[in-house]
Amino acid sequence: MTTALNQKSYFDLHTSGIGYIQRARVVKATGGRKAQPFLACTIAALVGSANDEKRRYFDVKVSGAEAKKLVERYVGNDDPEQRPLVRFRLGDLWVDPFIRPKGDRKGEPAASLKARLLKAEPLDPAELATIEQYDLITHGIGYLNRPKLVRPAESDPFLACTLGVLSGPVDDPDYRYIDTIVANRDAEHLVRRCMQAVEAKKKVLIAFRLNGMKAEPYIRTKGERAGEAAASLESKLIHIGLIKVNGQRVYPTTSEADAPQDATASEASAQAEDVNGTQTPAQPAPQEANVEVPEEEPALAASF
Repeated sequence: MTTALNQKSYFDLHTSGIGYIQRARVVKATGGRKAQPFLACTIAALVGSANDEKRRYFDVKVSGAEAKKLVERYVGNDDPEQRPLVRFRLGDLWVDPFIRPKGDRKGEPAASLKARLLKAEPLDPAELATIEQYDLITHGIGYLNRPKLVRPAESDPFLACTLGVLSGPVDDPDYRYIDTIVANRDAEHLVRRCMQAVEAKKKVLIAFRLNGMKAEPYIRTKGERAGEAAASLESKLIHIGLIKVNGQRVYPTTSEADAPQDATASEASAQAEDVNGTQTPAQPAPQEANVEVPEEEPALAASF
């Protein structure tokens, strides 16, 4: 392990894909005299089959130095014909629910996907002709919760689970809860192997890869916050690169680890967790305007 890796102390939650930059703007920050204006934009991510693509919108605060140089050129120019196509990487994804204030859908729940734009590399639109499927990939590490077999009345049964995803500084992480459908045979096999451990209240930490992140808004119906807007993050679980149960690695085994692995950077750091292996309640993500954001991409968390 290199010295550089030993110094890293950040749980990464990254989302990557292809999309268009639009609504580049400078936002006047609120929160007191120390709050500074910041550069923001919307990423219209392409998702699904190239023959029937969907767009998923992320409101982002531009953080990466090179991304800032690119986005700044489009502040004040939102001509649809001039929006740049980019390969992007986002960090620290979260969801912001609200009630629609006007229009035909006034009063309905809605939600914005929020993140920090770490990287944006221009892409020649001609390259789109070579792409058959647009992936929206999210990778990180988190705790496996509530694995269960779902049996819909009018479709085939499927395996689902919730991930308590770690994000931010190792010594004080935030949690994002993502509801997932297990959409890969190998991942399904691994989740089933973990079900008994989860039922026994053991802490099951996994390195994961998801595809097709989206926000699902709803209205709270119970408790003190009944009537308020809320939203869940939803995605498909397509890969598990590492599993630890109560701090002990159970996958891959030593023999499996010696074989070539299709592992992401976050999976390489997936042994990172808080010192006692404990979980803390999820905290609401702070509003963009009140957050001090590092200029560069956060480092990967070190293994303990």
